[in-house]
This record gives sequence, C-alpha cells and structure tokens, in this order.
Amino acid sequence: MIIEPKISVSMIAKDESADIVNALNSVKSIAHQIVVVDTGSKDETPELCTRHGAEVYFKKWSENFSESRNFATKHCRNEWIISLDADEILDLESFKKESHYLNDKSIGGLNVKIINSLGDNDYSPQSEHRYTRIFRNLPNIEYKGRIHEQILGSIYEAGLEVVETNIIIRHYGYIDTSHEKKIRNKQLLEQEVIDHPEDFWLKFHLAETEFSLGNIEKAKIAYKIVVDSFGLTIEQSERTRIRLSQIALAEDDFKSLQEWCNFKSMDINRDGLRKFILGAGYMTNKQFSLALELYKSEEVQNSNMVDRNRVNDAISALSTFAVL
Repeated sequence: MIIEPKISVSMIAKDESADIVNALNSVKSIAHQIVVVDTGSKDETPELCTRHGAEVYFKKWSENFSESRNFATKHCRNEWIISLDADEILDLESFKKESHYLNDKSIGGLNVKIINSLGDNDYSPQSEHRYTRIFRNLPNIEYKGRIHEQILGSIYEAGLEVVETNIIIRHYGYIDTSHEKKIRNKQLLEQEVIDHPEDFWLKFHLAETEFSLGNIEKAKIAYKIVVDSFGLTIEQSERTRIRLSQIALAEDDFKSLQEWCNFKSMDINRDGLRKFILGAGYMTNKQFSLALELYKSEEVQNSNMVDRNRVNDAISALSTFAVL
C-alpha cells in the first residue's frame, strides 16, 4: 500500500475577500494544512480564511514577495507544499492524475500549467505559462527575488529534479488588475533589474508590465532588448515577438509586423494569436482574402488566446470583402 505524502498549501494575501474562499475551497479536500500569511488586509480576508480552516499569520508587507512566501513556508509542517495565490484555484482532477510524482524521492518540484483568464466569459482569450508551484518542504528550498519570485533554482541546488506535469492552476487575477498593483510591480521589477542587470527574465517581465500599463514606447524598447536573448524560454521569446507585432500593428507598421510574425510556434494557442495579428495587418492593408484565410485557419479557430467573438465578427466582414 502506497502512503500518500501530506500536503500543506501556502498563500499570501491582502484584501482578497472577493476571491480567497474559492481558492481555499479548491484545495481543502487534499490539503492537510492551509497557511495564509496576511500582509495588511483592511477587509475581512483573515476572518474568512480562519472560518474556512486556514491558519492565519500576519506579516507587514516589505515590498518583497519572496520574503513573504518564505515566511509562509516556514509555518508549513508537511512534506510537500502547494503555493497558491488568492485569485487562483487548483484543478483537482489534473492534480490527482499526477500526484504519484509526490512519492518519488528524487523529485523536488513539479512544474504546473498556469491558465490565465483574460476575460469574464467562456469566449474570452486566455494565456498560459508554466511555473514551479509544488515543491518539497525542505529548509534549503526557498524563494528568491522581490517579484516574480522563483523557487526552481534552490530545488536544483538541493540536488533534486523538477518535472513537467499537466497539473492545472487557473488564475483569474488578470481580469481586474488595478493600476496601483501594476505600478507597484513595475517599481519592484525596476529595482530587481538594477540589482541583476544581466537577468533577461526580469527584463522580459518589466517589458510585460510596461505593456500592460500602456507605456507602449517603453515596452517596445524593453522587448527589443530581450527578443534575441538566450535567457528566455521559448514561450517568453515567442510572446515577445507577438507583443512587438501587436505594437507594430498599433503603429500601422506592416513591414515590422510581418518581420515579428515571421516564425511558427509549436504551441497552437500562441500560433493562433500570431496568425490573428498578422491577419489584422492584412485586413488593414485591404488584403482581405489573405486575412480571411488566416482567420479561418485551424490555429486561430482553436487558440484560447484569441477572442472568439472578434474572430467571428472579422470572418463575417471579410467574407463580404473577399469576394468583391
């Protein structure tokens, strides 16, 4: 008989009363302990967490995500830790299918798929990235970095493996991200880049933050710095080219748009977005047949990063123009 290892769930939160109960409910059936570190809530977040079975600890926010997360993990008592945000839910079915990895003594961490919802209905686009969110509870495994904190490096330093899994965490925080939070993240990233000027991973996230704030010229400069870097993952490199193509489209620079879109992604979702943007460029240049062909492609039709309503509206309009 295989004994399943016990699991602690670790969270940090501030004023998350609107979302945190969903997060807690998503893990209560598999968690032997839930730790929530409150960093200064003025709403009823601590009370809600206590009522739903979590242990609540308090720590003043210090402009450092790793410090808060490491404070939370120090209160975890079980062999494995799942790190979850208040605006996320764990997909239990996907977790149970791959929980066997927890019994492998050579494994120190599991990379999971984070699915980010970018709208509030089933037709809204999504984005995906992978992150180490499940890891062994060992003293020398800890987070590093003020923002976009990483635990992967310390797992490798401990001599343990990290495996890719199909476990899914669904993230809803991008639906309504406050301007204040984006500015805070930008300031933290700028300081991290100063401290680690050769870290292109940080520079990529700074570019993403500038883009989300609408600072398009700054974002374009930042993306161009990292676009050919070997310090990015394939996903991040492709996202950089896609962002640059979006900027070129907004600037009516069709030549640059074509150059940035001159690749093919093995990921159908990213390739669908690439083709959708290229199609918009063709549409702007009144090359309606080429735009229609792209919008009807398998990649665009099946990409979760493309707004289904916009695709259908574009196809309806283009079907008329293409036959003129």
